Amino acid sequence: MKPPWLSQALLVAVAGSCEAECIAGDLEEEFAIMQNSSGRTAARRWYTWQVARSVCALLQLRIRSGEFTQAVLIASLGVAAPLLLLDRLWQFVYSQIPLKDGLHRAPEFLALNAFCVCACAAFVGACAESKPRAIALAIAAAIAALLVVWAGAASAPAAYVVFLALAVPGSALFTFAWRNSK
Repeated sequence: MKPPWLSQALLVAVAGSCEAECIAGDLEEEFAIMQNSSGRTAARRWYTWQVARSVCALLQLRIRSGEFTQAVLIASLGVAAPLLLLDRLWQFVYSQIPLKDGLHRAPEFLALNAFCVCACAAFVGACAESKPRAIALAIAAAIAALLVVWAGAASAPAAYVVFLALAVPGSALFTFAWRNSK
């Protein structure tokens, strides 16, 4: 049996390409031993706890190596900047229309925003060289997009936020997988 996939993805995203294989391999061996002795539920709980305990230390290693900073910078410039510019454009357009205060977002504008941001996330995912790097870029892109939506001047509909939270990393990972399948 395999360890929890969400914990595995978090580990690969946080560990980076250098440490991901070693740490994941060690944890999978321990997971198999734990599963045989204590059962599947206890092993899954143990694996998740080990990943959660390791996140801070692994992030520190990635920040020191510069790999994490580069992923965050690429995601911020590739996804957050276009989303922020589109939001500012929308505010300007609505400020030019009489009796509109710009606090209610038009669904068409949100759809255009989502399309453009997913296209940008796809370009970000296409520049990843390895699977751990693609996962890190996808997570960083999703966080960057959600931070821009959170920091925006107007309130965003919940469906829009959920769509961005799922579609941005999905777009980045899809283009990485599609590029590598050729």
